[in-house]
Amino acid sequence: MKIFLLFIIIIIGQASLNAQIISGKLIDESKKPLPYVNIGVIDLNKGTISSKKGLYSIDITGIDNEKVVKFSHVGYERVEFKVGELRKKHTAPLNITLKKSIFKLQEIVIKSNNNNNNKPISIGAKRRGMMSWIWSEAISGAEIGTLIKNDKLILLDKLHFHIRRNYCDSILYRVKIYDGKDEFPQEIINTEDIRFISKKKKGWDSVDLSDYNVSIDSDFIIALETLESWSSGEFKTTHLSLSNVKKSSFSRASSMAKWTVFLNEMSFKVEIKSIN
Repeated sequence: MKIFLLFIIIIIGQASLNAQIISGKLIDESKKPLPYVNIGVIDLNKGTISSKKGLYSIDITGIDNEKVVKFSHVGYERVEFKVGELRKKHTAPLNITLKKSIFKLQEIVIKSNNNNNNKPISIGAKRRGMMSWIWSEAISGAEIGTLIKNDKLILLDKLHFHIRRNYCDSILYRVKIYDGKDEFPQEIINTEDIRFISKKKKGWDSVDLSDYNVSIDSDFIIALETLESWSSGEFKTTHLSLSNVKKSSFSRASSMAKWTVFLNEMSFKVEIKSIN
């Protein structure tokens, strides 16, 4: 028995020695930490996000040298390394600086709202769904989104999403808006990080998008990403509503993982303003 235990200890020790974990800090050009940066191996379910203080850690053990690890944050230029490059750096902290992206702002003129009673114009889900999408808020960097069809030049004003049951005290979400060319998530459209805290237990919740100047003239995917959650209870899950309406929705369990497509519309709707 003692020999067997010694053998197990040796095996565990060797595995620890062979583990290749890349860690460090993500900062901007003024040396300030960058929180909630997406980090992951492209197309693999091997991803994470940086902490509130910009610290990160990712295990590249057993991953092919030619695979690419991407560090990505809205409003910043992405940084990429091949896994083989990172293996040469894994013995020391790898601190990475992300540079601000430069965007050309366009002048926007809002059309007057001529619809009845000046009601807001909404696109997306017509009503809440009666089914649930269940995910664990312990999975930082998980995303869920839905395709919204659009053929006009619009400005996004508010996102509304329906919660069937939330077991967390509060959840820190990030909104991501993707170009929906070919009805699939492409590049991110928003140029600023859109984060908000939801404390809603049940019903419709909203986030104001009006300060972010997100305009688009084509189909798009609007998604929620979990960043952190807090719970005083036993469970850390949320049930978001979806319906049996046949529209494309998308999910992934971690940063940079492949998207999974399913044909149920998430109960997401977007208030918009028309642009001249």
